[in-house]
Amino acid sequence: MLKFFKQIIKVVLSRTFVLLCLFLLQIAFLLYSIYEIGILGINIYIIFLILSIIAAVFIINRNFNPAYKISWLIAIFALPFFGIFFYVLFGRLKVNKRSKKYLRDSMKETENFYKITHSDVDLEDKDFIKVSNYVTNTTSMPVFSKTASQYLSPGEVAFPEIIKELKNAKKFIFMEFFILKYGKMWDEIHEVLKEKVLEGVEVRIIYDDFGCLNKLKNNFKKELRKEGIKVTSFNPIIPILSSTINYRDHRKIIVIDGDIGFTGGMNISDEYINEIEVFGYWKDSVIKIMGQGVYSLTYYFLRMWKRCSKENLSFLDYAPTRCEVTDGYVQVFGDGPFTQDLSTEMTYMQIINEANHYVYITTPYLILDNEVLTALKTAALSGVDVRIITPHIPDKKMVFMVTRSYYAELIKAGVKIYEYTPGFIHGKTIVSDDTLGIVGSANFDFRSLYLHYEISCLLYDASTIIDIKNDFLKTAESSHEVLLSETKTKNIFKKILVAILRAFSPMM
Repeated sequence: MLKFFKQIIKVVLSRTFVLLCLFLLQIAFLLYSIYEIGILGINIYIIFLILSIIAAVFIINRNFNPAYKISWLIAIFALPFFGIFFYVLFGRLKVNKRSKKYLRDSMKETENFYKITHSDVDLEDKDFIKVSNYVTNTTSMPVFSKTASQYLSPGEVAFPEIIKELKNAKKFIFMEFFILKYGKMWDEIHEVLKEKVLEGVEVRIIYDDFGCLNKLKNNFKKELRKEGIKVTSFNPIIPILSSTINYRDHRKIIVIDGDIGFTGGMNISDEYINEIEVFGYWKDSVIKIMGQGVYSLTYYFLRMWKRCSKENLSFLDYAPTRCEVTDGYVQVFGDGPFTQDLSTEMTYMQIINEANHYVYITTPYLILDNEVLTALKTAALSGVDVRIITPHIPDKKMVFMVTRSYYAELIKAGVKIYEYTPGFIHGKTIVSDDTLGIVGSANFDFRSLYLHYEISCLLYDASTIIDIKNDFLKTAESSHEVLLSETKTKNIFKKILVAILRAFSPMM
């Protein structure tokens, strides 16, 4: 009984519980205020109806995905008093003055980065030239030829390689993660980082405050700074209702001495290396790059460091020193909530549209807008072998219900859907025609493609692409191919719930 009360006290005193209570109090006050206004009479109702119509016109004219617009239109007119207030709080992509200044400065810095790093790379494949040109024109990230790559999957294969390279660091270590949680994985990394600081290596860490909520002690930053590790957090959560809580740093980046880099889907938490089991066996994917292409990872880290800590570091001081002899090309690029080009989604779509033989995709969440859904169906109907692997054991049940809601439409068009039977597949990969591939942090869902800061590594004509393909095929062998007959349900209540969830999926 004493142990039970201690656990209750621990929960009540936790930062998560306190923040949740403060948010709920604000929501309750907001709802009560709206209710009191609403009962004042028909005149108030008419005013709110007019405001709802004005909001609807504003939403329709926004330069944004139609599915997102529809979700908010339903919310506003279904809940005429409440919907408009929640839209004002959470539905707008707000760019405050500080963010605008940051965006302007970032554009100038990115242009300077491109001028310094750009070199005339001789690309022969017309399809890749189109994909690469799009990435360059929307993100200013160059293509690098003197860069080797290595595909690492699952997490317990990638982790020893990360530890090995961290131990070899001589100048600096940069780490940026959405989730950082105490456990075996962090303990091993932490020990290496402390040793490296004593050797004079510069160590910097960025973590997302929401992703690490209730996973780190309140004095985590203080402890690391005492050890000489420089640390900052992205978008710290404050107990005030605001749309900015939606914007998260979902990137996973490690840079070592400017010459070694890692990115992909893996965070720092023990389930990612199957040290603990939470949703069956956890299958993740990491790409290791070596050489000149690491510079883009370094650059994205330094930009985020400046945003979070206000410390401006020159990317010129952290340039790579190694060139690798390789058989392909690497183009690292990032994306974020305030970019108008949707670089990640459009690059995914270009790979799908340009495929001649096959497109293989792994993703933990499959929540598609009409454009990506149409691209996948069109490719399959054109004779392209389109296959997608999703988890069989989900981490978010409602999101998984939405994921499954797309199966029937895709299968009818000829897309093959597999569920990873051993557990949860968290790798975010796309590979096509043995020539193009992406390993990164972005899922096939609205949150990754519209609201998160993400990072992707585009590969062309590298032997690593064959490794990604072979890993997909091996994973498919351990997965269950979903049949069209399995997508049907007779449960009317489940159908209604899925329909509602699907309508609001852009907000999930």
